[in-house]
Amino acid sequence: MKKLTFLLLGLIAFAFTSCSDDDPSINVYPGEKIITVPVLDALPAPAEYISQEDVNEDVAAGTFKWTAAALEYQGPVSYYIQIAPAGSDFSSAVDVFSASVSTTTKDFTFGDLNLAVNRLSLALVSNGKAKVKFGTLAEFDVRVKAIAEKSQVIGYSLTQLMKINAYEKIIFNTPELFLVGAPQAYYGQSGWDEKNGISMKYIGNPKTNTKVFEAYVKVAVGDGFKFTGDGKTWANGNYGTDGDVAAISGGQEFTLINDGDNSKSSKDLKIAEADGAGLYYVRVDMDAMKVKVIKMKWGVIGAATAGGWNDETAMGYDFATNTYAYAGSDITAGEMKFRSKNTGNFINGVAGAGGEWTFNVGDLLFVGDGGTGKNFVITAGAKPKLVVNFDGTAVVTGL
Repeated sequence: MKKLTFLLLGLIAFAFTSCSDDDPSINVYPGEKIITVPVLDALPAPAEYISQEDVNEDVAAGTFKWTAAALEYQGPVSYYIQIAPAGSDFSSAVDVFSASVSTTTKDFTFGDLNLAVNRLSLALVSNGKAKVKFGTLAEFDVRVKAIAEKSQVIGYSLTQLMKINAYEKIIFNTPELFLVGAPQAYYGQSGWDEKNGISMKYIGNPKTNTKVFEAYVKVAVGDGFKFTGDGKTWANGNYGTDGDVAAISGGQEFTLINDGDNSKSSKDLKIAEADGAGLYYVRVDMDAMKVKVIKMKWGVIGAATAGGWNDETAMGYDFATNTYAYAGSDITAGEMKFRSKNTGNFINGVAGAGGEWTFNVGDLLFVGDGGTGKNFVITAGAKPKLVVNFDGTAVVTGL
């Protein structure tokens, strides 16, 4: 009995010492606060920068410097430099650099400033505001945005003024969308890592700024995911479905809402509940706020296959390796391609013109409609294998 008493006392003592405030594994909490926001240094007077096309775009122009943000629990911080019209509320602000920095300095070139001003002008116009004045010194406010990597709380520095004479470039502001959720774990990341969202392939029209994206995603039963606008934080677009969607077999459609405040009012998309684990095609139309998904059924088709050019012959799928493989022994010498007829029919409709051929793979090794390259020329007895990556690029073996 004494031994049992000593054992219990030891366990209790261990529990108290293990939960010490000095334990670094518990020193970051979701409710963490930024105690001190960064302070951005003023740029050297007169802080005027003139960008000249094909002259000084690659020339170093200066360095942004700021003090570090102080967090309640000393967690890591990511920093972004933002630019907006002088005196504005930063509602149309853009990041000067696409990537965050973990240090407290960032060099910039004249070209960096020029591209940032052009992106800002596009953002202003898209929000119904006047474009930037090019070819003259215009005033801009810059600030530092600090994001606590664990809690995602945000803090901003006060602004500093700079004047930039930028030239207008004809650039297309390619929209972006990122997948965040359990499937990230199948692509070398941690699940639900919003700071490293997987970039979806943009398939809209940049000239008309249509926002349509696609991805080829491994999904298992129970796996949920959402979409974010920048692949860095939930704060710039947090898109989930508008409610629980009953699992159905075949193609599914979801309606999206932007849960930008991360209040959990939107639901995760769970798309494999009826048809099971597999490779799913995901098409997101952000203009309509709709998502179409379907589990892909890939097969071989062509003169060298059992179905000829009339219909594809099914391939088996291995989830662990993301590989489709043809197990039959009836392949003859000749030509073939890979095709996913069920996906094309769902996306374009059975009556769509050539819809069943929308998703095929030829010797250019990507999934596409029509221009996927020539047919594969294969030998008798071949065992074709196909891997379709997240972005629609393909790996073909066994021919």
